[in-house]
Amino acid sequence: MPFPVASSPPAAVRVERLTVRRGAREVLREVSLAFAGGSITAVVGPSGVGKTTLIGVLNGLLRPSAGTVSMAGAGRLDDAGALREARRRTATVFQDHALIDRLPAIDNVLLGLADCRHPLSPLPWPRVLRERAARALDEVGLLGRATTRTDRLSGGERQRVGIARALVRRPRLLLGDEPFASVDPALARQLAEEFRRLVAQGGLTVILVLHQLQMARTLADRIVGLTDGRVAFDGPAAAFDDVAERRIFPAPAVSGGQGVSAC
Repeated sequence: MPFPVASSPPAAVRVERLTVRRGAREVLREVSLAFAGGSITAVVGPSGVGKTTLIGVLNGLLRPSAGTVSMAGAGRLDDAGALREARRRTATVFQDHALIDRLPAIDNVLLGLADCRHPLSPLPWPRVLRERAARALDEVGLLGRATTRTDRLSGGERQRVGIARALVRRPRLLLGDEPFASVDPALARQLAEEFRRLVAQGGLTVILVLHQLQMARTLADRIVGLTDGRVAFDGPAAAFDDVAERRIFPAPAVSGGQGVSAC
């Protein structure tokens, strides 16, 4: 019996026959997906199947080898003007935080607004933008650490700064590469609720690479499962059952009948 395929509501982001090669290897193979506005999609799969590569293409940091990516209100991202507009509408939470350690937390959040002023401006950040950054830190529970150097924050706090830097942009498309990997389960649930609030209030489109399958099932409206660079599951989160999970994450092979996982 085939796996369910998600219906096709009006797409905020669409990829068609997307292929990405690294040397002779095809990391993504003719992937076609449409992401609706006002929805949360979780992308799951084993390491090396192309999840992070997909995020890199969607935020314009990677160029596809073939196929197209388009965003409603911007156009196809192979056009320079459309790519600039898409980047203005997009924010990304990176797995490795991508923060500047010597800067305080609030200044790292302000870097999410770097395109709002001239990059060579010697002037201090305007008060209205500093207040906006403070609100973003408050949303992730870090307002009290706003002036603390980032290298003095814990791993979970650094991840929250990265999330605040994304939220301060007020994006139309929010991308995340394992955004909850460094935070405890209680805070992960709190941040997940914040994402849901943003989706409900502003029609935000959220696409997250997640390794926590239970989080994917409870947070996302839809799950996309990748195997070997292709879409192996695309359907409502409620339909991602044990059968689908085994299809995406096959049990490791055993060696010599001893029940030891093969390396």
